[in-house]
Amino acid sequence: MEIIGLIQEKQAGATGVTKAGIPWSRFVFIVNGKKYSCFEKKYFDKFNIGDNVKITGDIKDNYFNMKSMELADEKPEVVKVPKETKVSNGNGSMYASYAKDIFCAIVDPNRFAKEGVNFNEAMDKAIELVKQAKEAFE
Repeated sequence: MEIIGLIQEKQAGATGVTKAGIPWSRFVFIVNGKKYSCFEKKYFDKFNIGDNVKITGDIKDNYFNMKSMELADEKPEVVKVPKETKVSNGNGSMYASYAKDIFCAIVDPNRFAKEGVNFNEAMDKAIELVKQAKEAFE
């Protein structure tokens, strides 16, 4: 099995000692959004985030057994994620600005000091007024 992709992240993972008393360290690479582990520090030291690598190995007992890692000549497969289509007239920030201006007008500093004001109610009212004005002009 062969994987080609960009290293997005690398982590020095768990460490331990085998039953035979041999110390071990696991190193994790995130390539194309998936984790690939190995026990050889030379790969961890040699490759950096952003490197385009080719990983070879096989699956044994539900674990990927990395055999080698090297810089790849090929470009990684680009996965295009479809963007959610949203219809907008581009005036969202303008309407938000209007709502903020109306909010500031509703929240009178003198009234706030005397009575206290529920800011959520004031903002809801400001947004409602902007919606009414928008509908009136369409």
